[in-house]
Amino acid sequence: MTQTTIEQPSGGESEKTRAGEEIPPRPDTIALPWGPDGSLFLRWPASGPIAGARVEVVAPELSGAVADYSAALGAALDGPVDAPRLEELAAPGQSVAIVVDDPSRWTPVREALPIILARLHAAGVRPEDITISVGVGRHHAVDDAAMRRRVGEDIAAGYRCFSPPVDDLSAYDELGTLEPDIPVRVFRPVARADLRILVGSVLPHLQAGFGGGYKLIFPGTSHRTTLGALHRQGLVGRSDASGLLGGEACGNPMRRAIHAAAGLLGPCWSISHLIGGPGQVFHAAAGRPESVQDVLASEARRRFRAPDAEPADIVIAGNHPWPGDPMQSFKVLLHHRAACRPGGALVGLFWTDPDEIARSFPASALRGIAATGVIGSWAIRRLLPAAQHAAALAGSPAAFMIRWARELVVDRTVLVYSPPLRAVVGRRLGPVHLFDDLDSLLLRCPLSLVRREHGHPGNALRVRIFPQGGLTYVAT
Repeated sequence: MTQTTIEQPSGGESEKTRAGEEIPPRPDTIALPWGPDGSLFLRWPASGPIAGARVEVVAPELSGAVADYSAALGAALDGPVDAPRLEELAAPGQSVAIVVDDPSRWTPVREALPIILARLHAAGVRPEDITISVGVGRHHAVDDAAMRRRVGEDIAAGYRCFSPPVDDLSAYDELGTLEPDIPVRVFRPVARADLRILVGSVLPHLQAGFGGGYKLIFPGTSHRTTLGALHRQGLVGRSDASGLLGGEACGNPMRRAIHAAAGLLGPCWSISHLIGGPGQVFHAAAGRPESVQDVLASEARRRFRAPDAEPADIVIAGNHPWPGDPMQSFKVLLHHRAACRPGGALVGLFWTDPDEIARSFPASALRGIAATGVIGSWAIRRLLPAAQHAAALAGSPAAFMIRWARELVVDRTVLVYSPPLRAVVGRRLGPVHLFDDLDSLLLRCPLSLVRREHGHPGNALRVRIFPQGGLTYVAT
């Protein structure tokens, strides 16, 4: 993780470009990744309340990506962590369930599967005894076209591939109940296999500390009732959920519940990755899921955790390298909310694919929230704490989402630059202010700040910028 301080930035314009059209940034300009291959140039106002702000740019450590992924994966499969090799576990006549993460992650699933399948077939496992399930959890279901993109045309045609129906209880096996009241319901092809192979990546996660490992099954291929019960574990007895992000597995209640649920299954074997952006793999590891998770989570902390610092007045986070799904983008702000003081401004710079706006939340619902205007914004802020309490008492699966919404918008002002989202819903999404002009957003920032109880030296505002907020996070 690197942190750079920029004293007295100046300038007055922002520019966004696509690949092949980039304008070289001026010395006073901060360049942020924008979409798959573009840049967004952030130029600080030359005058006004934030012109003399103390600006810190915090970037992930992205050195040392593997040059040959196939060789790196082969080495991981040949030297598993705390487990026998895959060829020693698989045998003729066995059923094998491969579980991969969903397209909102950029795990090299398409590249990994042919190598994994070749080893299974060499061990005598037949194609008809193998299933491939996408651990979608509550994310968008994977249709046929998305499945072909995720696993590859030949594999989609030659193997049984599933996107588990999260609400169809008849498609799940009941494995038991964990305390406190966690039903363990797993998608049948995964639950009944003789061996499960988990293919995913370790990234910061709001409640599980880090994603990956058994989380591909719990809740990835679990029924919605199991999903909600697992996520609620991180909310019990806590005033906020921020302390779970990036934490140790042994101290994380959701991760402990996931491991307990995994104990009700048969053998599992993990192939996991530490990744940067798409096509960028730093480490591939295979073997016992708990051990692989610990190894990669430790490296993720070193690369992605922001240095400790006093909370800033303004925090700006880009959503790179997340795809253009607004719900995933808002998680970027949640990953960095601890960097922003109460009464401060949280700014999201969200590259958004217009085709992905309704992926996680229907456009009609977004427009409905936007139509409530200022009155709706006030009501949402006032009602979220009560809604959270009611959802927790009722054991609602939505309790954890309401908690995140409260933590995001009640104590801080949220400003988002996303021209496509602004075009769909207008100037406001409840308490969130939407912009299609970056200069206007920057001018709005100081107007959003609630008076500080303790001023900084020289009364200068402090700003922290996270250009690749999809990777970085701030712990508390």
